Amino acid sequence: MRLRRYRAVTFLLNRALSGVALCLAATSALAQSTTQVPEFLGLEDFPEARIMMREYRPDETYVLALSTYKKLGGTWSAEREQRVRGNVLRRTLELPSGYSAREGFAFYEKQLTAGRARELFACEERECGGSINWANNHFNVIQLYGLDQFQYYSVFEIVRDDTVYYASLYSVRRGNRRVYVQLDLVQMPEVERPSLTVNPTVLGERLREAGYFVLPGFDVVGSAQDWQVSVAESTIEALAALLRQEPNWVVALVGHDYGAGSLESQQAQSMEYAEQVREKLKARGIDEQRMPVFGLGSLSPAGKGERSARVEVVRLPER
Repeated sequence: MRLRRYRAVTFLLNRALSGVALCLAATSALAQSTTQVPEFLGLEDFPEARIMMREYRPDETYVLALSTYKKLGGTWSAEREQRVRGNVLRRTLELPSGYSAREGFAFYEKQLTAGRARELFACEERECGGSINWANNHFNVIQLYGLDQFQYYSVFEIVRDDTVYYASLYSVRRGNRRVYVQLDLVQMPEVERPSLTVNPTVLGERLREAGYFVLPGFDVVGSAQDWQVSVAESTIEALAALLRQEPNWVVALVGHDYGAGSLESQQAQSMEYAEQVREKLKARGIDEQRMPVFGLGSLSPAGKGERSARVEVVRLPER
């Protein structure tokens, strides 16, 4: 009897020690993987947020969803998507109690746009469709299955030096009031950068869904006495192609300027930016009556980021 008890106690003790060893090994492996995970763009995590998952996958294909999910042919998928290949960094965070999904989304959105991020697609609340699709079909993170009326999603493009980054940002509140944020970053050389922002289809969908977009590739060069607008030819070609495809569309070209000087001078300068973009489109056969221009100067600081100037394309009611 004593021998049986001794063997039973020994067996249980060995199991307990094995469990402790496994836990220590797992903790060590997690700590090692955490230290080996690189950081992209120097983004800060939400204060006091709990990191549920932080994962680095080098040289992997990632699917950017550039639309909401719909049921096509019996399966749920994004109508528009783009596959990119690069180093993928993923993180899932649970926010501290009391914060909303909008606050979590805005925390990372502010950091991305401050780094001159260009928004490729965005939706919020019920216009994003079912949260279950983002949780199960896109991110494959079950914690993201929440309430459709409390969800926010955007895709951004950030170009720094010779590297381009794509960011998929999603936040949602669950029925238990817990809030989760998902941020996926893809890092790739700019030479491998896909044509996302200069695709007529992408630009058209952005105007249909959001009603506006910031003109990609816009910059201002020259001196204070002779400013010149610089826009990638591919961007102008894409916008011209879109307007030819949609002959009834009317779009406003809205200039913004955040330089020094009075509001009047800013407005005049921003009007000049919009007019120069219109001239480029006119040279490609687009009727100027379909492209009224406006100059707001610095009256619309939202979305400014680090830009000193920008031109927005805004869809107007058809005439």
